[in-house]
Amino acid sequence: MWIHHYDPLSKQQSSVWKHSNLRPPKNFRPSLLAGKVMLLLFFDAHGMILQYWVPCGQTVNGNYCANVLKTHLRGAIRKKRPDLLKKQWFLLQDNAQPHIAAVALAALTEIGGTALKHPPYSPDLAPCDFWAFPTLKRLRVKRFCSDDEVRNATAAVLKGMSQNNLFHVFESFIKR
Repeated sequence: MWIHHYDPLSKQQSSVWKHSNLRPPKNFRPSLLAGKVMLLLFFDAHGMILQYWVPCGQTVNGNYCANVLKTHLRGAIRKKRPDLLKKQWFLLQDNAQPHIAAVALAALTEIGGTALKHPPYSPDLAPCDFWAFPTLKRLRVKRFCSDDEVRNATAAVLKGMSQNNLFHVFESFIKR
């Protein structure tokens, strides 16, 4: 998911009532240089497994996803959930091209995981869409000056999530 340094107001949010004789207020366009960072989240009902920040300027493609799975995710599982490596486990991700690339799926199989099929046009099934995104939207009211500020604020919000909350995320996933 992309996390921006700030979210400028939409056209509707910034609209104001004015008298017909007055000039409308100036609405400034957001700067294209406003920063953003990409976060990859891997979690289960027991808690966060891996929070991985994509380096600035990195293109996320199938090869990059495969590399993250083999190097970072495998290491995080070995450290936090070693019992997963002894049995079959599943990874649910959306149908984005990097996620379903043959090289990424092969890397997932290599580290012992199996990709769950995600029905097309069903964002309501992805736990990130009904848990992580709404949770991290709390950050939209703040304006950050640097990538490090965004990372620290995001980490604080994610640390505030209890194991009980994550358990409910997977319960609602099953219901959906």
